[in-house]
Amino acid sequence: MLVKDVMAIGAVTISPTASISEAAKLMHAQNVGMLVIGDGSTTEGVVTDRDLLVACVGEFHHPRTCQVSRHMTKPVITATPSTDTLEAARVMRRHRIRRLPVVEEDGQLVGVVSFSDIARALEQSVHDVLIGMTSPPKAIAPAKVGEISHYYTKLGVAALSLERPIRKGDLIYVAGHTTDLEQRVESMEINHQPVDFATPGDQVAIKLAGRARAGDRVYIDAVAG
Repeated sequence: MLVKDVMAIGAVTISPTASISEAAKLMHAQNVGMLVIGDGSTTEGVVTDRDLLVACVGEFHHPRTCQVSRHMTKPVITATPSTDTLEAARVMRRHRIRRLPVVEEDGQLVGVVSFSDIARALEQSVHDVLIGMTSPPKAIAPAKVGEISHYYTKLGVAALSLERPIRKGDLIYVAGHTTDLEQRVESMEINHQPVDFATPGDQVAIKLAGRARAGDRVYIDAVAG
């Protein structure tokens, strides 16, 4: 499966001279967590919602006068439409990023692919395998652990019913329309009692390092096939 099969067509761009305030308004209006700095034919950098919060606001810069170019990430790590999705996922893991701009060989920006895009596509591929439509892939791929039923904002805790076993120390990914988190499981409870291991069907509460939402999906690496 290639990136072109799962990517979101098009990308939201912004000028490098735009302010952080303008970037935040654009992210909110377009409901995206990343902006590409450039005009579509060139990609100078990227800026994420985390960059706005941690790099700008966290350093007490004024969002109306601070330009996005000051906090953009460059050089940009990209994928091409013909990149294999698992390779794109490995690149994200290696560089600890959650989204990749997708560019043609001539540098033309054509879309964005995120971890959640790849996870959803691989989940569908597993479903197709089970009903005999394709051959099973022999690779490490994200497997769904469960879906968050409730997120307790003040506690930073997500509640979910497990579909796969999970233990403390496992590396998990939380993906949703506006959520992209990666972390180790440091704290997990069942019925308010700390546990080190949980099995399918258990109702667990997991401490998250960032904000999540009901309906977000939790994944873990697994050997497909």
